Amino acid sequence: GRGPMPSRTAEKNKPVPETIRTSAGGCVINCVINWTRNYSCINILPVHNTIAWDCEELEQGTGPTASEATNNDGGSEPDRGAETARRMNDGGGSSTTSESNELVFYVNGHKVVERNVDPELNLITYLRRKLGLTGTKLGCGEGGCGSCTVMVSKYNAPQGKIVHIAINACLAPLCSLHRTAITTVEGIGSTATRLHPVQERIAKAHGSQCGFCTPGMVMSMYTLLRNHPNPTLEEIEDTLQGNLCRCTGYRPIVEGYRTFAQTSSCCGGAGVDWRCCKEQSGEKSPKLFEPSDFLPLDPTQEPIFPPQLALCESPRSTLVFRGERVTWIQPTTLEELLALKTKHPEARLVVGNTEVGIEMKLKNILYPVILAPAHIPELNFTRHTDTGIVFGAACSLSHVGSVLKEAARGLPGYRTEIFRAVLEQLRWFAGQQIRNVAAVGGNIMTASPISDLNPLFVASGCLLTLASSGTTRVLKMDGAFFTGYRKTAVSPQEVLLSVEIPFTRKGEYCSAYKQAQRREDDIAIVNGGMRVVFREGSSVVEEMGLSYGGMGPTTVSAVRTCQQLLGRQWNAELLHVGCSLLVSELALSPSAPGGMVQFRRTLSLSFFFKFYLSVLQKLGQDFQEAFQVEPVSPEYVSATELFHKDPPSSVQLFQGVPPDQVSSDMVGQPLPHLSSFQQATGEAIYCDDLPRLERELYLALVTSTEAHAQISSIDSSQALQMAGVTCFLTAKDIPGSNVTGHVTLDETVFADGVVTCVGHIIGAVVADTEAHAQRAAKAVKVTYTKLEPIITIQDAISHSSYHVPPLKLEYGDIEGGFEQADDIIEGEMHIGGQEHFYLETHCTVAVPSGEDGEMEIFSSTQAPSQTQILVAKALGVPANRIVCRVKRLGGGFGGKASRNTLLATVVAVAAHKTKCPVRCALTRDVDMLVTGGRNPFLGRYKVGFQKSGKIVAADLTLYCNAGNSLDLSSSVRETRIHHLTTEKCPVL
Repeated sequence: GRGPMPSRTAEKNKPVPETIRTSAGGCVINCVINWTRNYSCINILPVHNTIAWDCEELEQGTGPTASEATNNDGGSEPDRGAETARRMNDGGGSSTTSESNELVFYVNGHKVVERNVDPELNLITYLRRKLGLTGTKLGCGEGGCGSCTVMVSKYNAPQGKIVHIAINACLAPLCSLHRTAITTVEGIGSTATRLHPVQERIAKAHGSQCGFCTPGMVMSMYTLLRNHPNPTLEEIEDTLQGNLCRCTGYRPIVEGYRTFAQTSSCCGGAGVDWRCCKEQSGEKSPKLFEPSDFLPLDPTQEPIFPPQLALCESPRSTLVFRGERVTWIQPTTLEELLALKTKHPEARLVVGNTEVGIEMKLKNILYPVILAPAHIPELNFTRHTDTGIVFGAACSLSHVGSVLKEAARGLPGYRTEIFRAVLEQLRWFAGQQIRNVAAVGGNIMTASPISDLNPLFVASGCLLTLASSGTTRVLKMDGAFFTGYRKTAVSPQEVLLSVEIPFTRKGEYCSAYKQAQRREDDIAIVNGGMRVVFREGSSVVEEMGLSYGGMGPTTVSAVRTCQQLLGRQWNAELLHVGCSLLVSELALSPSAPGGMVQFRRTLSLSFFFKFYLSVLQKLGQDFQEAFQVEPVSPEYVSATELFHKDPPSSVQLFQGVPPDQVSSDMVGQPLPHLSSFQQATGEAIYCDDLPRLERELYLALVTSTEAHAQISSIDSSQALQMAGVTCFLTAKDIPGSNVTGHVTLDETVFADGVVTCVGHIIGAVVADTEAHAQRAAKAVKVTYTKLEPIITIQDAISHSSYHVPPLKLEYGDIEGGFEQADDIIEGEMHIGGQEHFYLETHCTVAVPSGEDGEMEIFSSTQAPSQTQILVAKALGVPANRIVCRVKRLGGGFGGKASRNTLLATVVAVAAHKTKCPVRCALTRDVDMLVTGGRNPFLGRYKVGFQKSGKIVAADLTLYCNAGNSLDLSSSVRETRIHHLTTEKCPVL
């Protein structure tokens, strides 16, 4: 080969040449790779076609950008890298597979090589614990909040290009990231160097308050801009579907990011007196920020994709990672996958890990063998046929959506009825991060009874191609496909290869429906897929499919209803008969899981009614010259329309500073949050972001599963024998007092003999890692003798179970007022409880000093003084020996005003016993279980009024559910009482 090109680092470091030989398009390329100490610069000289690349400085993370890698034709590096990789992959090569346990990927430009990775290790744990990249936050741990969003870039061989996707790091197994490039919020900008425009705009637009969700927002938006530098406002909204913000209400986030869109920044008529902001007369309202001051977005300045990943051929070795409990196998060929499935029929196939990850974490299900088929070509393809579009089972839902959207634009409407129904469901299917990794085949094989897509696939009769060793068969999705809860007609040895979504023909209509608690990123209460085919040239039903999710343990097909409706005209009589048949066929037990039985049954009829109207309208439009159908009543037309979001509009008015106020006077100025830039770059430190300390241990809680019971026994023997476990703590390990509480000392650090609520802390396991502690905590066995529980407010009233005496406010002659009333109304109302839902869960790090019982407590609390006092009480030391530190909170909303001490005291006891630093950050489910929430209320009222409408007497009684301990409920009760009173009522 030819000698290497001069490297800009040649004078600093002597390069170590490594020659690689491969083929591209039939010609041989001899390359010399110059590896240097400080840079990873690749100079490639093909013999027949010269290409010079100076790649990003991986070790420093500050290499050249895409603009510096542009060729003479003006093309960018990603395009050229993809083309070169395509040409190299077209060449030959050995088909022999071998086994490897080496995982190679990049993080913020740094090459990472890991061996013997634990399959249960997810990306967020690796980033935070191993690499110290704590900008990626852990909010819910199940892909629902988006605070852990990162960007993953990879070369997609079937598409022949480099793709960038946003994913949830909390669900992504580290094993699944072989040959990918991961970008975190730290990798795009910092306050020490230069902020990226995405970071700058959310900060200066006041879109960051507590800041815990901000890195996830930044990375979602950053990924969108990498794919679409000039996004629409709708695309911006859609990309943030999977990101929750508890503080801002989203307005300032959208306002900041809409400056990237090529749309008007008009308020939408929400200005003063509801006039457009462009029509305001007189002095203009001051601006919160000036968009012209923002850094411009320059797509050519983004870090380039590591050429090593683009130039590598497809994996030739089977990746095998063996952990303590799980073995991960990533085969390279379909034959190997089928052989493995024959050998391990109970093994789960994982592509996006959006379901298996939840099952293993929250449902305590263990899968000893996991097969990862994501890189097998036979499962990653798209093919257009005469009957429909075939998708490989490993194709992501985002890819399915983009292909169907393109097909719907290019084909006649009557051919794409099913495509458009699938697209409508995908609009509300989880968040963008989930759709980017969740596979269409996984959605089917998971067999969820509330799947958004399965009812539609069943109604439309999608065809599945299944394979096992030596055999292949095609199976139609129908009412018999789902055989039971989470079970299908697919045998354990079979693998789903592909799904064909069919075209429709003239006179065939299809619709999909979903009802959830909220429109975006939420699981369905009930969903449905409906399809009807009419006899040619008429409105007579020839075929029909009605399928529902959320109406049983499986996807339910209304087979009898469909059969009875065949041959009928599509008219009001069919609607009446169909509703009657559905009522009898879709029966739900009053005790059906999920509750809301009557509502769910009503929804099933509502969906059918909407489908009837929609089809009736389309028949009238498509066949108005062939035959006549009943017109849709104007009052029902809205039921036929798909939901369309209006562009968000908002305006915020505030008093501006006087014109003569000097710029150095900050009073009244709309200043961004002081920490907003650090929050936008991931540099802001929260409690669990503190660096790991030497000899640090982790703690996990053991909580009660009974509301009221006597503890018969606690067996921790199995837990103590598990790997990494240091000790198990109970009430007997407390050196000071087990009694605790904020207003009243009516709680315990650990339950002692009796538990008084589900989630009552019984003990704690301390281990060397968080995973070991959590597994061991689940292995502790507690037996109970049940006692009578008091659950509801009505139960407490009937048992006279009150924490404190009632409060009473009275003004005037109540009885006399009722005698003067012309009419009296009485009733009651219920207000349920509410989770505080701070994005940062409760966290405590306790660091003992080893001298006189001194200890330093880092806690995510709104009450550091009370934390100090109660920790000292539990340890039996003076309060001045406890130091409690709080830097910032990832949201509190009152939920951290007192309940943090439940955790802080337990962690402090563990640190005292082990003489080591101890850390515990509660998982979302444990946090919600242990800490309680906002108080439910029952209100009873009696109001007397005269015919004129004047109220002459009111008797109001409020009952506040304080739970098993008083906590701050007394203050809550007093506040609510004062909210009900008028200025004439005396104060307490």
